[in-house]
Amino acid sequence: MSVITKSDLAYKYTWSADQGDNPNYIGKLDRDKVDRDEGYEVLRFLNSICTTKPQALQAERLIKTLLPGTVQKRTDIHQWLIDNWKK
Repeated sequence: MSVITKSDLAYKYTWSADQGDNPNYIGKLDRDKVDRDEGYEVLRFLNSICTTKPQALQAERLIKTLLPGTVQKRTDIHQWLIDNWKK
């Protein structure tokens, strides 16, 4: 069961794949990186790390407003969220 759905997200995203990206591709690169502008990737990431809707919305806010652009790997984003949760 998903913690958060597309309609719950507070920020605007693209819902089609960027040039050179495929929303159905689940290879190593998509398992490792999250494109913060693509809704399907953010939604999948939030549902994989969050256990409540308020937690997912807080993580979304941090990702969209404070996460440095150089942080792109799922593991790095997750650690950054832990380190910066109270911001």
